[in-house]
Amino acid sequence: MTKMFNVNIEAEGFDTNEAQEWVNEMGNVYADMEVSDVNVSGNKISFKAGFSGMDDTTEDDIRMKLDEYLTMHELFQPKNVSVTS
Repeated sequence: MTKMFNVNIEAEGFDTNEAQEWVNEMGNVYADMEVSDVNVSGNKISFKAGFSGMDDTTEDDIRMKLDEYLTMHELFQPKNVSVTS
């Protein structure tokens, strides 16, 4: 079972549909990453993320990939990003 983490991003100036696509595409870019329960409303994007078959994944592991993806695909400028278990 994949260990999933809660990801919350606060940002401004993004289209809801584009933000939904952005999250789903992250799961395609990183083949071992699973993304689920995507919710985009107001200025918040939230979802669950984890790595397939990795029981020892940490919040920092998710945060590292998220930071990398944010740099590669600058759809918006995040004000606050949190990853919690």
